[in-house]
Amino acid sequence: MTKTGNFLFFLSVLIFGFFAHAAPTVQATVDRNEIGLTDTFTVTVSVVSTEDHDIAEPRIPDLDGFDLLNSSQSTAVAQKLVGTPQGMQFQTQRRKEFHYTMGPKRTGQLSVDAFEVVVDGKVHRTKPILVTVSGQGSAGRPQKRPTQPGFDDPFEAMDQADEEIFNQLLRQRQRLLQQQMGQVPDDMNWPSANTGLPEAAFRSLPTNPNEAFFISVEVDKTEVYEGEQVTVNWYIYTRGQMETLDRLKFPSLKGFWKEIIEEVPSIQFTEEVVNGVAWKKALLASHALFPIKPGRAVIDEYKIKSRVRTLAQFGGFYGKPYEYTKSSARVDIKVKPLPTEGRPQDFTGAVGQFEVHSSVENQTAPVNQPVSLKVRFEGAGNAKVIDLPAIAWPTGLEQYDTKSESKFFKNGRSYKEFEVLVIPRQEGDMVIPALSVSMFDPQSGKYYTRTTQPITLKVVNNPNAPVGSSSRLADGKTPTKPAVVENKLPDPVMNWEPSTEASVLYRPWLWAIVYGAMGLGLLVKAQRDFGWGRRRRTLKELVHKRYKQVDSALGKNDYRKVGVEMTNIFYMVLGEVAGEGGASQEIERLLGLMPPSLRRDHGDEIAKNFEIFQTMSFAPEEMLGSLKDPSTMKSNVEKAKKVISSVISAVEVK
Repeated sequence: MTKTGNFLFFLSVLIFGFFAHAAPTVQATVDRNEIGLTDTFTVTVSVVSTEDHDIAEPRIPDLDGFDLLNSSQSTAVAQKLVGTPQGMQFQTQRRKEFHYTMGPKRTGQLSVDAFEVVVDGKVHRTKPILVTVSGQGSAGRPQKRPTQPGFDDPFEAMDQADEEIFNQLLRQRQRLLQQQMGQVPDDMNWPSANTGLPEAAFRSLPTNPNEAFFISVEVDKTEVYEGEQVTVNWYIYTRGQMETLDRLKFPSLKGFWKEIIEEVPSIQFTEEVVNGVAWKKALLASHALFPIKPGRAVIDEYKIKSRVRTLAQFGGFYGKPYEYTKSSARVDIKVKPLPTEGRPQDFTGAVGQFEVHSSVENQTAPVNQPVSLKVRFEGAGNAKVIDLPAIAWPTGLEQYDTKSESKFFKNGRSYKEFEVLVIPRQEGDMVIPALSVSMFDPQSGKYYTRTTQPITLKVVNNPNAPVGSSSRLADGKTPTKPAVVENKLPDPVMNWEPSTEASVLYRPWLWAIVYGAMGLGLLVKAQRDFGWGRRRRTLKELVHKRYKQVDSALGKNDYRKVGVEMTNIFYMVLGEVAGEGGASQEIERLLGLMPPSLRRDHGDEIAKNFEIFQTMSFAPEEMLGSLKDPSTMKSNVEKAKKVISSVISAVEVK
């Protein structure tokens, strides 16, 4: 499809989506379809839309068989948060209803004909409704109002919520009046307001009831050990109607290893009373943080911009919308160093309560065939920082390869499982020794040790397997000694004779060539320094140039340099793709600005790779584990290059 075709298709989708959302829906319903001759029933004509329309009063049809007893009108407005190409937006649903109370004149099956409603000059007609009238009274019970097609029906829940808020405010007002009149002592043990939150070491709550909205932060601990989990939640409180919600700044959380417990894509409000004031509250995000070094760490601000309609001082109506920007409070975390006294030699940086188990798939294995040994750490804490301890392999058992996988769960538990491929090089019984691993328990403030059980491996003959290098060493043959080469210096030169090439130096044309080459070299250097005549390098070329520094650092096993360079490359690529010119903003912010298709296809992989290299750049050495091994570094760099190449190929014009 051509660019013009793509544009027209995209434009048609936008136009269709606009009218699909903006078009009002008109419908007529009855509270019951079966009535008695002496009963009454109500016909409701509803106009539901997401826009504010000019709605005329319906034209009542010919009521053959019915008497019109009464009529009334009602209006309701509700909101819900929906996803749009511009991010999460509040969609307003408006309902205007016309109610007509009627009574039947005769029995039988009667029809309420179509009502005509003019909306913005366009005529909408409802469908006729059949009503069965019997000779007895109370033939039917009122029915629940049906939901309009294409819309949720939040109005009933909204009415219940408004009633609950009113009752809470009424009870609070009665309490204050009784205290002022002396009927109730101030120190009476009144029930405290239920915030719906667990106990926390730090929690910021709204104190000004006139605020449009408020960003609350809740932290379960403010003093922890290095590597101990800190759980932080961010909430939004509002007393108005939020029409937009823009996350201006995600907390950068420098100095922490971050695991996402929950980042809410669709905000759901609940009711909460704080200090006698009713608020609507919703969770924004929940993270598990692990400080990576002792000292002072800061949980920085979560910044939100929103357009909000607040309640007018008189009348109880929502006023004109205004945009506000709010930030959560900064929270200082005191990070204590892990004790050096009593620290075991086999401590690898695990902080928490973990168990460790080891196993093999089959304890009988053919000689020279790989055997998979699995070692699994699981418990409360961040298992991702755990490294596999050194294993004293028995003679004849050769370690071939090691890989690992890890995961953090929302309940604060995690696991890390290592798969070690070993190759037995000789027949017989071999014992994989027990693994001893020491960890630190932040609750008791002490180190503890977990030990696995030894595993006996029975190695049997396998004549079809390839012969390993270790088996060739035991064939009993003596290697042949290499021939000795005698070192002998050449005879000294006793007489010097000028070379025939030396006479060339006396030729003038030679110097012209030399000076010409020097001038050409200076021109090349000037072009390189000042960019004369040079085309602008593509993003792919810029990245490949930076890769040279990464490869150089890999050759020197400089893991810090590798981490810093790869982190900068990610910032440069994401900044260019997001249109931010490579500015080092928060990685989540840059990912959010990427095209949705790229974010969907590569977002998770980019975040995972970025976290690895950021850890290599700043985490303490004892927490890096296998990340600083040359083979692991090389593998991680290759994975990162692959995803970066996919992103560049998708956005760069060839």
